[in-house]
Amino acid sequence: SLGAVIVAAALVTGIGRSTLHAERNFFGVLRVLSDQQRDLHSFLHGSTVHGRQHTLPERRCDALSYYHREGPLGRIFAEFRNSRPDDANIAIIGLGTGATISYARPSEKWTFYEINPAVVSVAKSPQYFTYLTDCAAAPVAMVLGDARLKLHNAPDQSYNLLVLDAFSSDAIPVHLMTQQALDLYLSKLSPSGLLVFHISNRNLDLTGVLADLAKSRGLSGVSMLDLTPPQPNGKDPSHWVVLARNSADYGALANDKDAKPLVSSGTQDVWTDDFSNILSVFKWRENGAH
Repeated sequence: SLGAVIVAAALVTGIGRSTLHAERNFFGVLRVLSDQQRDLHSFLHGSTVHGRQHTLPERRCDALSYYHREGPLGRIFAEFRNSRPDDANIAIIGLGTGATISYARPSEKWTFYEINPAVVSVAKSPQYFTYLTDCAAAPVAMVLGDARLKLHNAPDQSYNLLVLDAFSSDAIPVHLMTQQALDLYLSKLSPSGLLVFHISNRNLDLTGVLADLAKSRGLSGVSMLDLTPPQPNGKDPSHWVVLARNSADYGALANDKDAKPLVSSGTQDVWTDDFSNILSVFKWRENGAH
């Protein structure tokens, strides 16, 4: 009976869904799934969704999942555009499906930093995802390698917006969340530029880490946590943090419905290249497990 239940559950889960692509490399297992019932392709790294895209031509450039225009990132881009030049220079660390390029304007310059060559290959394969091929209104540069190393090659104060989208429930690249990494980001950011972290995570709450880092460098910040359950329009819950040298640089985001001021508790040591504490940011359940 138990065996029948397990088999039945597997069959139900698989109805209307199929695996289009799967591969494993040094960085883990990548899969592309097709959901025929909802006309969607999904990109997974391990068990974590790294983006989705509609397969319907008229909706292929809709930013879905964490990147939805009605979510925090959509409002971040809306506020960013209120007071920034039309020819803004934007850097995204972490490619995923390439969904963020749907926010691009023709006069802008966009650069993606991605460490995993398999991710670049999948995002550029039109049989899986077409954000980069169909939705890139702006010129796009692709830099393959560790962003912490590759960013050194970018001119100082060259980026108006720097988005870090490299944190997931599968793995945390700690070296991208240290004081030394923050100093690098700030050196490449224009004086009024915004530094945005995507920290949606099932197991870890990185808000305090970023609050401590911000305090250590005199930055202002807001945490934007959207806990709305997944919506029929393709929007998923997400958590974003915005840092700036002055609160005026992120303007109306301070009054956003999902925003809270980023305040350091002062109880944790600031993460550096020589110190980090993953256990301190686990979302411990009531029974003490995670």
